[in-house]
Amino acid sequence: MKSNKGALNKGGGTYIASGKSIKPGQKKYVVQKGDTLYSIAWRAGMAVNTLIKRNHLRKPYIIKKGQVLNLRSSTSKVVVSSSNKAKNSAGSCTVQTCKQNNKIEVVKKSSKAYSANDVDEKVIKKKTINQQDSNNKVADWQWPTKGKLTKTFANSPQGMKGISISNVRGTPIYAAAKGKVVYAGSGLRGYGKLVIIKHNYDYLSAYAHNDKLIIKENEQVEMGQKIAVMGDSDTDTVRLHFDIRYRGKSVDPMRYLPKR
Repeated sequence: MKSNKGALNKGGGTYIASGKSIKPGQKKYVVQKGDTLYSIAWRAGMAVNTLIKRNHLRKPYIIKKGQVLNLRSSTSKVVVSSSNKAKNSAGSCTVQTCKQNNKIEVVKKSSKAYSANDVDEKVIKKKTINQQDSNNKVADWQWPTKGKLTKTFANSPQGMKGISISNVRGTPIYAAAKGKVVYAGSGLRGYGKLVIIKHNYDYLSAYAHNDKLIIKENEQVEMGQKIAVMGDSDTDTVRLHFDIRYRGKSVDPMRYLPKR
């Protein structure tokens, strides 16, 4: 998913992303050097597969610097098309058949607008296959590190997303569940040296402010595997910021982590 690389997550290694901020409700985003689909989706608070669908991207999911991506969906095409069809056929059908034709047209236009390529079908199939797996993952979480819980999740728009755990520099950071590393770098502003792990279609977890990253992109990791060491990159205290995302949205990690 790197820009100018032409692959979803090909090549591995750490890299620098632009970290350009994305405002709530922002409709479009211009790809910057070093951006990936995962880093863009993370900042936009959306699932990466949603970003793929809205922009009709095909494998190997190429994005390039300067490319404009849609962050929000629009139904305007469906409304206009169905309206025009109704007007054009008004003089050549009865009231009953016109209503039937209009309903058929809306269904056809909606299908064309939201399932324009093979990526959509693959994503839908993948979601169906992984749905049961995603529900079973909740019981598989473990604490990502040892230390003092200093900040907790707040559900308000401006509240804390994720949790913070403080300890001494160099404290091991572990994968909270098994999965694939989809981001390992230091380009997202406010996160420092960051690791993002994809656990399945629905869940991602993030580990921020590390002193050193031990794993690389595309690596498969097991629950409890050491992935980084604690630090204070892009923050003022030594701590781990840990976040869980469900379909792109932050959720309270305390709902998934075992009691201690």
